[in-house]
Amino acid sequence: MTAADRPSRLPLCADVSRALGEDPIGTAPHWQEVTVLELDVPVWSKVRDVANWTPQHHRLFERLRGKVEASGAGFGLLMSAPATRGQPLRVRHYTLGAGGYGRRDYASDLPQAEWVRGLTDTLLDPQHLSAWEEQAVPLGPDVHVCTHGTVDAACGRYGVPVYHHLAAAGERAWRTGHFGGHRFAATAVELPSGLLWAHLTPDLAVQVARREVPPAEVARHLRGFSGLPPLAQVVDRDLLVRHGWDWLAARRWAEVDGEDVTLQFEWRGECGLVRATVTHDLLSVPGSSHKPEWSDVRQYRLQWTA
Repeated sequence: MTAADRPSRLPLCADVSRALGEDPIGTAPHWQEVTVLELDVPVWSKVRDVANWTPQHHRLFERLRGKVEASGAGFGLLMSAPATRGQPLRVRHYTLGAGGYGRRDYASDLPQAEWVRGLTDTLLDPQHLSAWEEQAVPLGPDVHVCTHGTVDAACGRYGVPVYHHLAAAGERAWRTGHFGGHRFAATAVELPSGLLWAHLTPDLAVQVARREVPPAEVARHLRGFSGLPPLAQVVDRDLLVRHGWDWLAARRWAEVDGEDVTLQFEWRGECGLVRATVTHDLLSVPGSSHKPEWSDVRQYRLQWTA
């Protein structure tokens, strides 16, 4: 086979997304709770290997599915490599509140293979957390950068340099498994703010973590605030640009009726609400760096009504 006969490699989906000028707003998942499991990188694939799940694994996710269906509240699961390889299982649990998410940290003597316990005890049976050792919560943000190149090459190509640059700059960064949105690589979940970021470069990631740039300059890198549903994330971004980083201290919640969004907030001792209509166009983008299929995604437009 000659070079001309070989199939051409697909472009990285993140490169195509950037070239098309895709606006990532409204693509953050909507989470009421987030559990971060500190797991060595080889364990990530075992957690994702549904075909080899045990009955215990299937029961866990059936219970979690039932919780979501009953309450309408989604949950996030992040897998981040611990500072010390092979350490016992540790978990960080976040619950939505004012100014993002409140955090509690727990340590155990369990091996990492018992990760099911971490999810069960934080998300389903919190009464069992008394058996864990609660840890002091450090100040400042944690930036969870997707570096899961085996899921999509774009996350390896762009996520790994961002993770290393953040760590070298003294920021608390975590090498993290796939959480969706690989076409936005380098993509990151920032907690406790609950912001998800897209198309980060190493330098930009540090500037965002340190709030060294105004929100208006990085608005097109924001996937949204995970404490709100997608259309409300569009409204929330505009308010962040208008009010600056201080807006993240507000408690925000929203009602969505078709294209109409009512976003309520408590901020600086006052309560208020805004109303807007969010419509959309469609943009065709690749779903992966490894498959040729493309699909249509929404590109949102915001119109204030009150």
